[in-house]
Amino acid sequence: MNSDSEIQYQAHSQPQLKVVQSTLSCPMCGEENVITVWHPHTFKYGTGKGAANLHARVPVRQCHTCDFEYLDEEAERLKHIAVCDHLGVLTPEDIRKIRKNKGMTRAAFADVSGLGEASLNRWEKGLSIQNHSNDRYLRLLAYPEIVARLQELLFQQKTKTRTFDNDVRRFRCVKMDELMKKKQKAFHLRLVA
Repeated sequence: MNSDSEIQYQAHSQPQLKVVQSTLSCPMCGEENVITVWHPHTFKYGTGKGAANLHARVPVRQCHTCDFEYLDEEAERLKHIAVCDHLGVLTPEDIRKIRKNKGMTRAAFADVSGLGEASLNRWEKGLSIQNHSNDRYLRLLAYPEIVARLQELLFQQKTKTRTFDNDVRRFRCVKMDELMKKKQKAFHLRLVA
């Protein structure tokens, strides 16, 4: 059956269906006579001894006009989900759902959480996978009280004005006496060849 490194991921898979899809056009001949057939797909994730063979059911697009078969973004999305499941981290859809449940744009969510907006964009689009510490932080951000507290802290930081006591000097001052003035006048830069 399956070895320890081979894990079956079918939670996000679709049933095997043959459906004619008029909106898809063949990248080879341009015809819209494309059907979708769901197939099991095995791919290697990682390198060396730690590599794992992952499985996902992916849509294979088949053109009935020219017999060209291809995988598209949907197959890549399902493979990405299999990798996230294997690593035990949130999927792009999960991350997007956390942010949208807060009613925030990506920029606002980045501002409150302190995460980079570009990183959030890559994670939500499945272009990269967050590390485990960022994944744990994102899971905490699903709790409304965590986000509310972060919003309070952000508000405090933005409204806090820094004041300095006039008696406390920020810089050390050197007192100029007559000896110091003589040394200053005697000092000259010389050109060295």
